[in-house]
Amino acid sequence: MWRAGSMSAELGVAFALRAVNERVQQAVARRPRDLPAIQPRLVAVSKTKPADMVIEAYSHGQRSFGENYILSSCPEIKWHFIGHLQKQNVNKLMAVPNLFMLETVDSMKLADKVNSSWQKKASSERLKVMVQINTSGEESK
Repeated sequence: MWRAGSMSAELGVAFALRAVNERVQQAVARRPRDLPAIQPRLVAVSKTKPADMVIEAYSHGQRSFGENYILSSCPEIKWHFIGHLQKQNVNKLMAVPNLFMLETVDSMKLADKVNSSWQKKASSERLKVMVQINTSGEESK
């Protein structure tokens, strides 16, 4: 798998972002024609990166970021929460401005808590959620 993270420090965020977007478009051009023509969404995982790098990527058109800190200077940012969410942190997460997607919900209890908290927020937008499914049938997973 190709990673832009190491490139960005040496060559700049704009170059790395452009290179990743070009590779995504090349992959889109190679996909079978019988698949729906849905444009992929690039989510830039900004964990451990300084805010100025996120702002730079934002200034070059990137809008979807996987993280949970807030940058008020980026009003159109779309936050994707990545990683495991504990039930006791659901209300804090639902209060994040521009929360776009929750990746992932792994239990009915968590789904119910997220749903209840989002409804209390009374947002006109629907929260997008990815559901983790145990396909192996193993109890430990």
